[in-house]
Amino acid sequence: MAISLCNTLALVTLLQAPPPPVAPTDSLATLRGRATQDSTDAQLWLLMGRAYLGLGAEAHGATHRSSEDSVWTRAVLDTAEAALTRAAALAGPLGSSAVGDSARVLRVGAWAVRSWRGWESGGVDAGVEAWGPLPMDLRVPPVLDELGENLLRACPTGGVLLTAGDADFYAAWYMRFARGLRPDLLVVPLAAWRSDPVLRARLVADLKLGRPRRGGRGGRGDDAGLGELVRRRPVCVSMAFERPPETRPRLRWETRPLVWVAGPEGKSPRVPPRDFVFGALRVALDGNDPWAEPALAAYTRAARTTPALCEPMATFRVAADVPTCRK
Repeated sequence: MAISLCNTLALVTLLQAPPPPVAPTDSLATLRGRATQDSTDAQLWLLMGRAYLGLGAEAHGATHRSSEDSVWTRAVLDTAEAALTRAAALAGPLGSSAVGDSARVLRVGAWAVRSWRGWESGGVDAGVEAWGPLPMDLRVPPVLDELGENLLRACPTGGVLLTAGDADFYAAWYMRFARGLRPDLLVVPLAAWRSDPVLRARLVADLKLGRPRRGGRGGRGDDAGLGELVRRRPVCVSMAFERPPETRPRLRWETRPLVWVAGPEGKSPRVPPRDFVFGALRVALDGNDPWAEPALAAYTRAARTTPALCEPMATFRVAADVPTCRK
């Protein structure tokens, strides 16, 4: 009876969600229709959750619907949360399926996008608290636990970590806000800094940054604001990027293990390459975990810039998977 009730409530939540800002796409309409016929398909709930999470993230784009219609944005993210939670429950325990683990990671993403709204309305200190306590069952696969911890440990004290994609952002955000690691750091996707003017303005105000000079190229003039951020705080860029952002005027990016760093570092000690761990990556590679691929890509780039990382990689038996480390 409890399982049947859970199915029904999740389905009702999904179907009562407000429509997207434009006419629903055929794929989303198809998913909604299939959900009325089969509420036990974990893959279906994953696809549904991903679609609504995408709508919630898009609400923080250039048009910034999240400010104009916060009720709509919250409903969309609540819908994403319900769908992803259902997908994870149907797919089995953590580590038992790619569908379930992906649903858990994207569920973290839904809470991360919620925190942006909290930042915009209440400041950077209110980002998570504005939505209440994080769910106790919020989890990511161990390989992302490890990636997030490694990235946070690599950043200087009081810094801002700029992330590239889902894997490094969700991993670092989860370890920072759900696990409480490195409370001195901010974790911000570079794409959000570029595309969300309200979020960027709030960060500029809260961090007491000056007005940036306009400029830049390739449609990335807002990267000019990074110069002022670098003058105030250490900025570290995840090596999930191919290279650090190009800015006008140019910033001097220094290579550290796993990140590029610019700005004041004070007395922040550098973490030696031998202190980073890659044990969960080995397990994920052996288990064909789909989240191992983006983690390995970031670590491979890091090993090219910091060859000393090959030693701990060899200790955890992943050096053979990293071209730079092969002998």
